[in-house]
Amino acid sequence: MINPRNIHCLALNYKGVGANDQVPLYFVKSLSALCFTGAEVPYPSNSESMWTEVELGIVISKPCENVSEEGARDYIKGFTVCADITCSNLHGRDHHLGFSKSRYNFCPVLDVCLEMDLEALPDLKLETSINGKLTQSGYLRDMIYDTAKSVSFVSQITRLEEGDIILTGTPSGVENNIIKAGDQVVQTIENIGSLEYSIV
Repeated sequence: MINPRNIHCLALNYKGVGANDQVPLYFVKSLSALCFTGAEVPYPSNSESMWTEVELGIVISKPCENVSEEGARDYIKGFTVCADITCSNLHGRDHHLGFSKSRYNFCPVLDVCLEMDLEALPDLKLETSINGKLTQSGYLRDMIYDTAKSVSFVSQITRLEEGDIILTGTPSGVENNIIKAGDQVVQTIENIGSLEYSIV
C-alpha cells in the first residue's frame, strides 16, 4: 500500500528536457494531490491549460537524511508509477508551483510498490496514452540523476520518512500530453504497471 507522509518531486531530470548538465529542480506536492488508479481529476476552472507527465516513483523504506549515493539503495522499498499533473498558473508568477501542481488529485499513483534491482531499471520504457493514443514515450536510462542519486539528492535537502514517494521527472514529449475534461489517461512503466485515471 502507498501511504506517504510527503510527496517529493524532481523536475528537469531527463536528457533532452532542459540542459543535460543541470541540477534537477526540487518541489513538493500536497497530500491532497494524492490519488490512485481509477481516480477522477477535476479540471480547474481558473486555468487555461493542463497537462500530465509519467514518472517513476521511488518509495522510501525507512527514515533517512544526508544519504550517500552508495547507501541509497538501503532506503528504497520499491517503485511505482506516478503522474505529475500541472495546470497553467496565474500571470506566470507561481514560482513555488503550489497553484499549478498541488491541487486535489493532481498526483495519481499506482497503489503498488514493486521491488526491483536498480540495475534493471534503465532498460524500462515509460509511456503516456490519452484516449488510446500514444503521446509520450521514453526510457529510464535517460534520467540525469538515477534512482540512487535522486534519493541521495533529496535526502540532502530534507528528511525522508518511511513511505515517502519521490517522483523522478519525466522524459521528453510532455508537450503532447495536454489534457481536458472527458479525457482518459493511461501511464505505464514497463514491468511495473499501468496507472489509469480520468479528467472531469
